[in-house]
Amino acid sequence: MPLEALKEGHRRALQAVERVKAAGELARQGETAQAIAIVRGLLPFLERDQRVHFRQEEEGLFLYLRHIIGDGPVQAMVGEHESYWTAIATLKRLLDGSGSASELQRQLQHIFYLLDGHIQKEESAYFPVAEKKLSAAQLQEVDDEMEAIARLG
Repeated sequence: MPLEALKEGHRRALQAVERVKAAGELARQGETAQAIAIVRGLLPFLERDQRVHFRQEEEGLFLYLRHIIGDGPVQAMVGEHESYWTAIATLKRLLDGSGSASELQRQLQHIFYLLDGHIQKEESAYFPVAEKKLSAAQLQEVDDEMEAIARLG
């Protein structure tokens, strides 16, 4: 199935996003230590796995989509990736104890909405366009590129 690596990455990300949301709710309730424990457990996914996933998008699918939908929409998605990394850097700072529970809650909520919205856009707009407009050979090239990126980590 075309783009399966990206779709699987989204399924895993949506599971993580739900845990981010739960951690945000714990922070809102003043259960900061529990929220931090959840987030620390999620950090490998939020950093390493998402870095690979975003590279798969940027160095694979988005290169093809630029020719179909133009640079603007693709740049918007890349901008969301950049915003995500800024949010993760802020989150890591907050995990080191340099912020309040309310700041932690706000940052977790921001990451939740950012990633959830990003995934929804890709699933509802970008992937269907790619599947409709790219040839079977192009989709295979995208999948091969994503596989190569995943192997490199």
